[in-house]
Amino acid sequence: MAYAQPASSPAAQAPAAGDISIPSVASLGFKHRPVDFEEELHFKFWNPLHYYKALNQHRMRLNLPNPGQFEMLNREVKGTMLTNFMFDGGRADLAKILSPNFQVMHTFQLGLPGQPSSFEFAGVYADENTLMHGKMDTDFNLQARLNYALSKKLQFKSQAQMASSDSQSMFQAESEYTGADYTANVKAINPSLVDGTGIYLASYLQSITPKLSIGAELLYQCPMPKVQETSTSFSMRYQPSADRVWVAQTQGTSILTTSYWRKISEKCDAGAELQLVNIASQGRREASCSVGVKYDFAASTVRAMADNFGKVSMLLEEKIAPGFSFLVSGELDHLKGENRFGVGLNIES
Repeated sequence: MAYAQPASSPAAQAPAAGDISIPSVASLGFKHRPVDFEEELHFKFWNPLHYYKALNQHRMRLNLPNPGQFEMLNREVKGTMLTNFMFDGGRADLAKILSPNFQVMHTFQLGLPGQPSSFEFAGVYADENTLMHGKMDTDFNLQARLNYALSKKLQFKSQAQMASSDSQSMFQAESEYTGADYTANVKAINPSLVDGTGIYLASYLQSITPKLSIGAELLYQCPMPKVQETSTSFSMRYQPSADRVWVAQTQGTSILTTSYWRKISEKCDAGAELQLVNIASQGRREASCSVGVKYDFAASTVRAMADNFGKVSMLLEEKIAPGFSFLVSGELDHLKGENRFGVGLNIES
C-alpha cells in the first residue's frame, strides 16, 4: 500500500541553524563547458602555437590602433616643413575635374636663366579600389603610378619612370598589408630576374601601446652581379597626445634622424628635425637642424623654415577665390650668397 508523502514546508526546506549553504555552479553564472582533450593537447608549453595565440589575444584586448606606413612616420613634420613645397621661377598649375573619378592637370614651369622651361600634362583616375596617375613633360619623360586594393587590408602599388637616360629610368613594385595594429610592406626597385640585381626592402611597423609604435626595415641591394649590400633601419613614433609627435629613425648605422611636431593652436603648428650623419668610408661627419612653422589664416597659409646652414625660406599661399590660389616663395642662403624666388598660380575648375 502506497502512502502519500506529506508536502514539505518552507521551514522544512530551510537549512538548520549552523549548517553551511554551498551555492551551485549554475547559481554563480558559470556554464559547464565540456573538456576538449584534442584542444587541450595543443596548449602545452612546448607548442609555439600556444604563445602565438596568447599574444594575439593580448593584442586584441589592448585594441591598439594601426600605426600607419613606415615611410610616413613623420608625416606631420613633412606637412609643416617647406622641403616638399619649395619652388623657384614661374609656375602655373591648371586642374580640370572632368568627372568625380577623373581629372587632368597642366603644369607650366618657367625656368630661371640657364634653365629650360617645361610643360607637364597629367591625368588622375581614382575610385574605391584603384588609383592611376600618369604624367609626361616636354622632354618625353613619362611617369606612371598604379595603386590597386586587392582587399580591405592588402594593397598592390607600382611606379614606373621612363626617361631619355637609362640611369633615370626605374620601376618599383610593392605590396602592403594593413593589419589591425601593424603594417607590413615589401618593395622591389628595378628588379632583374636575369642577374638578380636591384633593390629590395621589407618593413614592419607595430603598435606597442596606443601612444607608441616601433618598426624595422631591411634593405638588400645588388647594384651589379656579385656585389651585395644589406642594412637595417629602426624607427620609433611616440604620440603622447593629439597635438604632439616624437619620431626617431635610423638609416643603417650611419644616419640618425629625430623630429618633433607640435600643434600650438588650431591655426598654427611647428616642427623641428635633427639629422646626424657619420659615414666613415666617405669621410662625412656632419649634423643638420631645421625648424619650421605653418600658420593658417582665414584665406591664406604661410610656411617658414630655417636651418643651421644659414638658409631661410618662406612660402605664402593666398586663396583669392574658390579654386584659385596665388603662391609666392623665397629662399635666402646666407653662407653661399644665393637667392631663390618663385611665383605661382593654382587654378582648379
